[in-house]
Amino acid sequence: MSVHRTPRRALQTEQSIKDPSTSSSQSSDSTSISLAHPKDPAGDPKAPQSFATGDGSESPSAPSPSKPTAQFSPDQPLTDISNISSVPSTELAPSHALGYSNPPFHTHAFFTALEKTFPTPTARGLMRATRALLVDRLSKVRREGLTRKDLDNQAYLFRAALNELRAEITMMTKNDSATIRTATAALRRDVDRLDVKMKEDIGTLKHEIQMDVDSRKNEAKADLKQRDIVMEELLSKAIVSVSDLRTAVEEVKWENMRRAVLTLSAFVLVIIISMEVRPKPKPPAPAPPPPTRNGGEQPPAEGALEKAEWT
Repeated sequence: MSVHRTPRRALQTEQSIKDPSTSSSQSSDSTSISLAHPKDPAGDPKAPQSFATGDGSESPSAPSPSKPTAQFSPDQPLTDISNISSVPSTELAPSHALGYSNPPFHTHAFFTALEKTFPTPTARGLMRATRALLVDRLSKVRREGLTRKDLDNQAYLFRAALNELRAEITMMTKNDSATIRTATAALRRDVDRLDVKMKEDIGTLKHEIQMDVDSRKNEAKADLKQRDIVMEELLSKAIVSVSDLRTAVEEVKWENMRRAVLTLSAFVLVIIISMEVRPKPKPPAPAPPPPTRNGGEQPPAEGALEKAEWT
């Protein structure tokens, strides 16, 4: 973005300052002074100015010319010497002004006013010193000062730079936001893909774990069945062994019983035969009756006597 800037030197006119001459050496050539100040409202005809003369009186100022330069002649009468203002006005020039106007400096009028108070050489020296001071201050203002248009141009450039910076920041923000959104979308897709893959892996792992658990259950059931079969075989063998032992015991029992029966039968038979073979004894003779006492009473038995004695 480029903005056309008007050079400060082009806004002001360069005029030469000529020393005043005496009445014998006066010339009809006009002199002009370029004493423009950046804040001097020279273009405003309503700004009053005054100049204090040597006698203490103050004369009213005349309207400033519309041109930026003032043309004076040494033969001009002392009528307008109040164009020099001791204090510059604070009013701003209108915005439609094309440039600064040079403050007028009537050298001959200023010299004539000084000549009324000081001698001619002193007045001439004061006028030249004032002119040199004005020229120095004017050159300093031209070197360092800025015109209103330059300030407007700088403000416009500053606003343009701000707008450009704002546009760049906005574009960078939009680009960063778009990049962040793209990265976020990519991360979201990665997360979704990882979620799906994790779910598939978890499902596969669950299936494998379920298969391992079922296999282990089947192996455990087979082991239990094998143990039950072994226990049943051992139980069957034990039952068979017990049955064999019981059969053997029964056989031994029956054999012992048969032997005992045969032994008892033989013993009874021997007893019977021995009783049959033994002779019968003769029956004993009957015992004589016991004697009786007088009176016909029997004697008491021995047990009765012992009982009577104990009583």
